[in-house]
Amino acid sequence: MELSDIDIILAVGRSGKISQAAKELNYAQSNVTTRIKKLEQEYEVQLFNRFHKGVVPTAKGEQFIKYAERIHNLLHDLEEDMKDVGEPSGTLKIGIVETAASSRFMEILNEYQIAHPKVSISLVNATAPKVLRHKIQTNEIDGAFISGACVKEGLRVEYEMQDTVHIISKRTETPIESLCQVSWVVFPQGCPYREITEMFLEEEGLSARNMIEVSTMENLLSCVESGIAYTIMPCSVIHKNPDAYAVHDLAEQFTHTTTTFVRGEGRYVSTALDEFIKLLNQKCITF
Repeated sequence: MELSDIDIILAVGRSGKISQAAKELNYAQSNVTTRIKKLEQEYEVQLFNRFHKGVVPTAKGEQFIKYAERIHNLLHDLEEDMKDVGEPSGTLKIGIVETAASSRFMEILNEYQIAHPKVSISLVNATAPKVLRHKIQTNEIDGAFISGACVKEGLRVEYEMQDTVHIISKRTETPIESLCQVSWVVFPQGCPYREITEMFLEEEGLSARNMIEVSTMENLLSCVESGIAYTIMPCSVIHKNPDAYAVHDLAEQFTHTTTTFVRGEGRYVSTALDEFIKLLNQKCITF
């Protein structure tokens, strides 16, 4: 087996298509097919089941992919360790859920950037924790702020804070007569606040008149501020213009949530990331 075979197996496993993996790696499709067959002959196992529309890993293929991920991560960590000269530099890639991108967080980033000008910060936004977890596992980001019950095997929590969520609506002198008349604005499936909204509606025996799905905080708040819909979010999301909104309490079982900063468990921690984690805990930031 060659080290480049690791990238081939991972690319095919991710996409489920040999053609797409070949395009991603800039290889000829026939080369990818040949390399997979060679691995199967070398280890005397079938790694993928072939179908008309793509390929699916066999049980042994799933095992092979897990080993390939570990080897890939070790090689990535080795490369990063050799480049790290001790003084924070390079790129720090941070994933962040839309609800955590508050002014307080930006203040922390600004303080970090002033203290470590050689570090280039890259922010990756998402609404679903699983997207950011995947990006950590594939080395696309160094760590991420994730909301909700998100900590899974393979992740290490470096910072944690408790938060509360509430029903948020447009501020008006005329209160809504019944929540049955209300539309709800939510992020796509996978967002923990959408899950809370759906559980709340089910618990109360309500059905949303209309569920409006958006992908950015700006669009979500626009829907609420205009009176089109209600939402369930942490109050921190309305910090820029709190007077435009009304906040309503939820029952205890829906109120509490957690935001954590996580990184890959057992993974190499660059000096840039280590200094960022130290600053987070030193400032005890709240969103």
